[in-house]
Formats: sequence, structure tokens, C-alpha cells
Amino acid sequence: MFIPCCDVAVAAPASQAPAPITWNGVTLGAPAAALRSKFGDPLRIVVLDNGSTPVARYWLPGNDSTYFLIVEKNGYIDRFEVFSHTPPGAILANVPPDPFGVRLGDSMENVQREHPNLRSGTSPQGMPVLLGNSATAANVIYSFENDRLESILWVNQTSDNRRAVAGITLPAGDSFSTAIADVAKNESDGVAWEYRFLSFNPCAENSAWKLQSQALTSRGGHAYDVLHVICPATNQKRDFYFDIASYFGKL
Repeated sequence: MFIPCCDVAVAAPASQAPAPITWNGVTLGAPAAALRSKFGDPLRIVVLDNGSTPVARYWLPGNDSTYFLIVEKNGYIDRFEVFSHTPPGAILANVPPDPFGVRLGDSMENVQREHPNLRSGTSPQGMPVLLGNSATAANVIYSFENDRLESILWVNQTSDNRRAVAGITLPAGDSFSTAIADVAKNESDGVAWEYRFLSFNPCAENSAWKLQSQALTSRGGHAYDVLHVICPATNQKRDFYFDIASYFGKL
């Protein structure tokens, strides 16, 4: 859903450093790799702009179609977007409010009433948007569909001359040592996350991995789910290892 548009120039107060923008444990300008301890590994990483812009996708449990994206710049969080693939008909309880207190699924009228300084516009996709900035040298773009807030995008506007650091990576997941971190809060969400991971990482063009068996095992005090899968298009077989220590034993 990433919308690389509509940036708003923001001048930070000269007398003090701008405060960071934080949402749900995601802080603009913070090292992106640190997100693994809170969110585990992403469902998928896509690299845009000829390999210079990694975009990591995460799922927000509680609704089948809500996700958030982390966009990196030199290993730091440059922007984040939370959105729903299905236009919400009401405020989504599984999505925390953003730094302005705006909730995904709210009506355009409510957002405008609570934040009259936001400016109206239209995205390249033809969606109505509200744009604004904050004293934190970040800006926000709210995108609506059918009068409901479908996407919230926060963009860092401060210059960053720090040296590049390692960003978000996705382990191979083909052994215990390269297991994929599944840090769901309970078994139901954890298993759903694993199946979702397979769907976002197909084995071949237009062909998804097909699950053949699933086993629970342990190694070094850690619990793991091992999914044995086959690719219908190529007959390739492999195992995906998921570290489920965070929720093992929690229903």
C-alpha cells in the first residue's frame, strides 16, 4: 500500500531538537533492526528504488487485512504506514491510535473536526487525503476510501547524517539456527501468522507453498514449529522453522 507521495516540508524549531514520533513501539529515526525484539520477523521484505529502499510488512492480529509497513533509509526507520486492505466500516480496535490520536477506520468528517489544520488533497491513486505536519519534523498523510480512513502514513523529515547500520533482514528459516521469529501473543495468532508468512512468500510465480505436515519440537530450551511444505509448480520440498518461544503454551 506504500504511498511515496505528498511530502510536506516541515521546519523544526531552531531552539531545540525535535521530539521523535512514536506509534505502537515504532519510532521514526530509530534503528529498524531493533523492531525484531517486539514484532519478530516481518512477513515479507520488498526492496524498491533499485535496491535502495527496503520495505518490511508486518501483520496486526485481530483483523485479517490490517498491516503496517516499515520503510528504511540506511538502516533507520524513515516512515511507517498502517493500513487495511479492506476498507473498514468502523474504527478498528486492533490498530492503536497514531501520534495525533487518529484511529484507522474513523470517518473523514471526524478526523477533520478533531484536526482542523489538516489540508485536503488527492493521492496519485485518486484517493481523498488529509495532510499535516507536527512540531516533531515529521508529516502525516491520511488516505480515505468510502469516507473511512484506510491508511495512515508518517514520514520522517529530519536530515540524518548518521552512518548506515544493518537494517531489517529475513532469516532463511531452513534450520534451527536460521529460524524465523514468530512473536505472536498466543497460539491462535501465532499459527495464523505462520500460514500468512507462507502466503506472502510463494515458492514460484503464481504458486504458493502447500503444507504437507506440521510438527512441534524444541532445541536449547526454545520451542519451534516446523512446517514441511511442497511447491505444486516445481515439486520442490523444504522445511520452514519458526521460533515460537514467545507464545508457546499460551492459548
